[in-house]
Order: sequence, then structure tokens, then C-alpha cells
Amino acid sequence: MRMGTLNLATLALFTVTAPALAEPIAYEIDSGHTHIRFSVERFGFADTVGVFPSSEGVIILDAEAPAQSRVEAMVDAGAVWTGLALRDEHVRGPAWLNVEAFPQIRFVSSSVEMRDEDSARVTGDFTLWGVTRKESFEVNLNRIGPDPSQNGREAAGFSMSGTILRSNYGHTIAAALIGDEVEIEIDVLAHAPIPPDTTEN
Repeated sequence: MRMGTLNLATLALFTVTAPALAEPIAYEIDSGHTHIRFSVERFGFADTVGVFPSSEGVIILDAEAPAQSRVEAMVDAGAVWTGLALRDEHVRGPAWLNVEAFPQIRFVSSSVEMRDEDSARVTGDFTLWGVTRKESFEVNLNRIGPDPSQNGREAAGFSMSGTILRSNYGHTIAAALIGDEVEIEIDVLAHAPIPPDTTEN
């Protein structure tokens, strides 16, 4: 475990209040500090790598029952970036992401299987090209603690990874040239609600 990391089990010890137990906390995804990367094989020579820089959503952490935690996230497909403007235009077009028809990629969790104190397998409904299928991602909790850039506002950081098959979503264009597997890696920063101002006047 990284120094300074609070795992979910430890978090529970610090969030119990008397006489009631702590309520789940809804952490809002910070789009500016969340990075969603994908890679897919191209012609067998090398992978093409891209980034979705715009996302939003909420991660609800239940410290008392981590397996009851959940996530709902949306990605702006039209914001895709691959490092080459002409390729970006092509990827956004009707042959690939078809962002005019399907502007969003979504994930809504349905189950959390704890691996250990800091990691879990999260399964849920993944929607791409208007098709929704069950997908699973391996998730590691990196840290929960104050964010120095947010005046100490509580933050939670996660790393996620998984693989989907584009053919499962009805996408088989250039199947002999472009890989079916799309590898996904995500680094997420999310912030807890700002506590109400309790300063007495």
C-alpha cells in the first residue's frame, strides 16, 4: 500500500459516528484530472492509442459495506483525441464512433466484488454505439484524503482497467485490419461534497 493511502476497510474505522454509522459519500468525478485511455491494434504493426478528456459522473463509496459502492459515469465521445487531427475527425465519423448518433459512452455499475482491501472487480452496464452489455473492470483504490489543490477538500483516486470487444457492440468494420479488442485504462480523481459552512456569525 502506498504511504498515506486509506483503504476501504480502514476508511470505515474513521467514518463511524455515534450513534449512527457513516452514510455513503458521493464523490463527483473531476473531468480535468480524470484520464481515459484506449488502445486498439492497427494493421498488426502497432496499437493506436487515444484519450477521452471529457467525462462526468459520480462514485458513491460505502465505507461500511464497500461491496455496496457504485459508480455512474458518462464520457463525451466527441472529445476523443488521438494526437492527429485528421485521424480524430475520422474516429468521430460514422464509420467509427459515430458521435453524431451516439454522443456518449456510459457505464453504470451493478455489482462490486472486493478482491482485497484496496481492489475490486466492478461489473455494470456499458453502453457504446447504442448497445448496452455487461462489462467488468479491475479497480484499485489509490488514495482517499485531502486534495491540496482544493483547499483540503476530500478526494478519492482510482485506477481502472478492462478490455471490451467492439464486435460485441455490432462494430465489425475493417475486422481483418483493425483489432477487435479495445483495451481501456482509466485514472480517476473524484471529490467529496464540500461540507456546509458551520461558522457561527
